[in-house]
Amino acid sequence: MSALRKERPSGRFQVRLQAALQEAEAAKASSTASKPGRRKGLFERTHAYHPEFRMLLGAALACALLVVAVRMDGVDSVMGGSELQGEMLPSRHVSFQIPGEGAGWLELPWNHGVHSGEPATVRLEAPADVNFHQHAQHLPALQLVGCDEARCVHEFTADTGASALPLRVRIDKPGRYEFRVSHASDVRQVHEHFVVVADH
Repeated sequence: MSALRKERPSGRFQVRLQAALQEAEAAKASSTASKPGRRKGLFERTHAYHPEFRMLLGAALACALLVVAVRMDGVDSVMGGSELQGEMLPSRHVSFQIPGEGAGWLELPWNHGVHSGEPATVRLEAPADVNFHQHAQHLPALQLVGCDEARCVHEFTADTGASALPLRVRIDKPGRYEFRVSHASDVRQVHEHFVVVADH
């Protein structure tokens, strides 16, 4: 054992060992220098070229195109595309003579001719104590939308043009009555306001 401990490596072995250590150090240094490049390549291969990443990128692009299309559609509507702008007509005053029996039917002179004969959806806002439904059974889809203490809103579909039927409201007491009529078809949307003064 003591003889083996006294053994020293030969000069030739020391030279080979030194050369091997230098080669290992040089390989390590070149590996460290080229690592960022390899990492970048790995990042590109892992993310930019990965199928899931491409699918996610495609979905994001599709969402962006959808948002642009919706915004363009909104701009189109504002610029006069598919959405109609409501027209407000001047208020009109109507005088009404209540007949001797104490109640009468007033025909509101609404402008149904503006719809070129197309059916229109009509909303009538009237005083709550004015009877409208009794003389309106001929109107399709007639419904009472809602009432508060003073006013009620009725909605129905009406023919327009030559085939339009009169829009009648029953008034039984003298006074001042206000009616708002909104009617819309594919061609126009109109808002009208009538002030009716009823007297015996």
